Amino acid sequence: MRYQDTRHSRAFIVTLLALVLAPCASTRAVDGPAAVEVRGGTAAFDASTNVSAISIHGKSTALAGRARIVLNAGRMTIEGLDATVPVKTLNTGMGLRDEHMRKHVFTTPDGQIPDLRFSADSASCSGTDVQSTCQLSGQLTVRGTPRPFAIALKVTRDGGAFRAVGDGIVKLSAYGIPQPSQLGVRTADEVVLHLDFLARPASNPALMGGVQ
Repeated sequence: MRYQDTRHSRAFIVTLLALVLAPCASTRAVDGPAAVEVRGGTAAFDASTNVSAISIHGKSTALAGRARIVLNAGRMTIEGLDATVPVKTLNTGMGLRDEHMRKHVFTTPDGQIPDLRFSADSASCSGTDVQSTCQLSGQLTVRGTPRPFAIALKVTRDGGAFRAVGDGIVKLSAYGIPQPSQLGVRTADEVVLHLDFLARPASNPALMGGVQ
């Protein structure tokens, strides 16, 4: 009877260890490229004004994008990043201000309102394949005009998904956009852009640079 109890105890311990270690195995990095996509990420902005008590905050939860995440020997690299935000989804919480912003900041001379777009060929990352800080340098297109833009993203892997958060600075003057002014309140030239999104495995990797 004692032998049987010992055998059952060993079987229980083995089963317990398997359950404890299973999550670790499921989140283990697999080397190689993986196509990921973003749907419904958040892009927010903050702009100070000439009135210290007033700042302008707006956001969109319609950020969409795609990229390739390469994990190699415990390191992470981002390649082929392409992201867009429809201007009409940006909201400051005040309808009149939103109309003013779209008209004076985002509308082209021919009356078009093109999406905001950011693209980068690759990003250098420091850290591990689980958590890294990635320096992205690419082109941010505002009002149909591309200009160099850089942002640092903190990327954390959670299984097959990747959470990214980061801030960058956009200068309106770089796009030839005058600082918007309304009722004596004028925004600053520098606007802080904040990104927060979750990139999941792409539903159709074959359409994203041939990554399988």
